Amino acid sequence: VTGGWTAREQLIIYAASLSVPMPGGKRSAGILWCKPISMFQRMMNLDNPESLVMFRLIRRDGSYVVQSRGTEKDNYYSQLLAYGTPESRTIGQAVADIKQAVASGRDFVANFRHVNPERGVDERRCVRGVPLMDSNWYLVAVIPYGVLDEVIEGMGASMSWGAMASASVLGAGILLVFLFYLRVVRGQMQEARDAKEKAEEAQATAEQANRTKSDFLSNMSHDIRTPMNAIVGLTSIARDHLDDRARVDSCLRKIMISGKQLLGLINDVLDMSKIESGKMTLKLEEISLRETMETMCDIVRPQIRDKEQNFDVFISSILSESVYCDGVRLNQVLLNFLSNAMKFTPAGGSVDIELWQEPSPRGAAFVRNHFAVRDTGIGMSEEFKAKLFTAFEREDSRRVHRTQGTGLGLAIAKYIVDAMEGSIEVESAQGKGTRFHVTVDLERVDGAGNGMSLPPWSVLVVDDSAELRRTAELSLRELGTRPQTCRSGEEAVELVQEARAGGDGFFAALIDYKLNGGMNGIATAVKLRELLGESVPIILISAYDWEDIEEEARETGIGGFIPKPLFKSTLYRALKRFRDGAEADAEDGEPAEERPSLDGLRVLLAEDQPINAEIAVAILEEAGARVDHAEDGAVAARMFRESAEGWYDVVLMDLRMPHMDGIAAARAIRAMERSDAGAVPIIALTADAYAEDARRCLEAGMNAHMSKPIDVKLLLRKLAELRRQRPDESGNA
Repeated sequence: VTGGWTAREQLIIYAASLSVPMPGGKRSAGILWCKPISMFQRMMNLDNPESLVMFRLIRRDGSYVVQSRGTEKDNYYSQLLAYGTPESRTIGQAVADIKQAVASGRDFVANFRHVNPERGVDERRCVRGVPLMDSNWYLVAVIPYGVLDEVIEGMGASMSWGAMASASVLGAGILLVFLFYLRVVRGQMQEARDAKEKAEEAQATAEQANRTKSDFLSNMSHDIRTPMNAIVGLTSIARDHLDDRARVDSCLRKIMISGKQLLGLINDVLDMSKIESGKMTLKLEEISLRETMETMCDIVRPQIRDKEQNFDVFISSILSESVYCDGVRLNQVLLNFLSNAMKFTPAGGSVDIELWQEPSPRGAAFVRNHFAVRDTGIGMSEEFKAKLFTAFEREDSRRVHRTQGTGLGLAIAKYIVDAMEGSIEVESAQGKGTRFHVTVDLERVDGAGNGMSLPPWSVLVVDDSAELRRTAELSLRELGTRPQTCRSGEEAVELVQEARAGGDGFFAALIDYKLNGGMNGIATAVKLRELLGESVPIILISAYDWEDIEEEARETGIGGFIPKPLFKSTLYRALKRFRDGAEADAEDGEPAEERPSLDGLRVLLAEDQPINAEIAVAILEEAGARVDHAEDGAVAARMFRESAEGWYDVVLMDLRMPHMDGIAAARAIRAMERSDAGAVPIIALTADAYAEDARRCLEAGMNAHMSKPIDVKLLLRKLAELRRQRPDESGNA
């Protein structure tokens, strides 16, 4: 017995194909709806001898699904041919008409005389057939006229129609039952189809994610190998030309630039992981906007030159050169915009970066900074601008298929600017270039730039950019000089001639390398050298590498070089050497920046990587420091414990070391019972570069956090400050 049915009982099974996932990795083949024939017999009163109406459930070929009493043949059409006699036509014609109606799915009605001599049956019958939806079955109702005549004898024709209506209602009821069950089955089938579609969508999403990941890794592999190839190749060139100092110096500068590009790519991947997990935070520190912009220019100049593009930098209305900001993140944003500008700008096109400031609505302690990167490249469509800051997205166009990129840079830049509570505006049109404009409010550094002053020299500035002339004039006036500006070489010659005629002269001349129209910067310098003589410094201004133009400049008597951007401090550094009498030119055309002296500073360095330790020791000892190296945190803590009190002036601590990490070592030193344990500065030097890493260091008792790769100038400046604060032998600071 199964489900209340006997195993021998016949069933009517409704089946439909359906494939959906099943437990165990299997898939279904179809869905079945099963009911016993006995149920239909009860519903249709097939076994009730008192029933006035007989029903037959047949297939379209005439075979029976459910047979009622009085059925003597296996096929309904055979039954009609054997015992039926139609009115006004032959039985063959009547059966042919019924078959045609069944084949086309139409209802049919026919009148027959049922003649069965063996059983003595001879009566008139009305036969009506209707198709059942979603099947090949027909429900046939047979109404005997003789039975009806006995029951409703004497009634009019209208009553006969009433009986027919009753029979129709009964047939309709049975049909509704079928429709109900079929509706349930179809609903279940629809749910199964929906489940299948959802499973297919999930599978498609997973496949798309895998394709995206594969494309991303492919792009990253190419982009990482590009600077790595440059580093390896340039290192080989430098080793082969050790006796050529200029060649080695050029290779080393390019290696440093390639290293920064590689670090930027790695940061992109790590930062996206941080963004997706919601862990990336900002690390606020004092930064110089001059150094930030100079770094941007140093990184992009070689690529600009290789792609034969035009490059310029515009600085104006600077209210505070030093601000509090996450310098690494700001560099990341600007480099992303500059990198895109160079990628999508053809040879001969232009790339510009601009910085200007204005008062901040947040108050006098802040300054509003505007950074703009503009190019004359291929631009972008309005459709792509809508998804510009989506991770891994690149415009699907033949114009960009040959351009490498991870698709992460702009998404990360947007996240960083949002974290800074700033905004990004994008202007772009296909074929006309793109302009990214970042606005962010940053806190000023109190007292930054104080003390910069020069004698009241008369300084000539020659530049075809009205904005640069205005900015340079303002900065030189603030430094105490008396600037005069003009827009061309011809005007410069006239100003010098007029000054000489009036018995006056210029102390120095600053000339833009790329003057548009008439004489260029070199030709202007040659003419001014004839008028001013050899004693007046002529300094070239340019956004390009000094080494690219040095040979040509030296031959014309140009005595110095000022790289753009022209901050006030940039002009001060370039001109103050003439005030101080240090008139010898540096090798690269700039005054050499002296490294801070660390003479006598005693340093405990905890670093487990031999190469990193070797580099750090070499840099520190070259600056005059005395360095003791500990290969892990446990050794560093022991060396500090065994040293005399006050022996070490500073501890430089890596974080990830065996036996005892930097956090545990710092806590161990702070917990020691000696007078210098709580006072000795401990600085973290680590590749754990995020804000939460810096917070962990401060919580462990460290004084500062510096990320690897180490900024040598910043480290030496920090240590020089500590040296100045160190008490001498008498105990005086």
